[in-house]
Amino acid sequence: MNIRLTLLFISASLLVGCGDNTPECNSDNAKNLVMDIAQKQIKKQFEQLRNSQMSGMVPGNTDNLLFKVINIRTLNHNSSVDTYQCAANLQMTMTDEQSKIPNTKEIPITYDIQKTDDNNGQFYINVSGL
Repeated sequence: MNIRLTLLFISASLLVGCGDNTPECNSDNAKNLVMDIAQKQIKKQFEQLRNSQMSGMVPGNTDNLLFKVINIRTLNHNSSVDTYQCAANLQMTMTDEQSKIPNTKEIPITYDIQKTDDNNGQFYINVSGL
């Protein structure tokens, strides 16, 4: 529950300008903001682990974690209010410290895109599944 509240706070605090229309699920603006939200949330989770009894489980090179939003699907577009419901996979790649081989994982995520009511070209994204 705490993670969902945090995600809601992060997504509510991040606004990006994009013109008059809500960006589509596969737009660069939407993908970049999803990656930014994911990076901040996962960095926060690593910090919490570092400050817990499980600190030894956190890799030392988490700052080198690379994100990519792939397999993007539009689940729904409500044209009357111009909102999108989207699904995708968040691909996370981190190079192993010893072998120097990239290790890639994917997790399924969903995100909603909604423009603000004041018609100033801003939009919100709410990401779930991190």
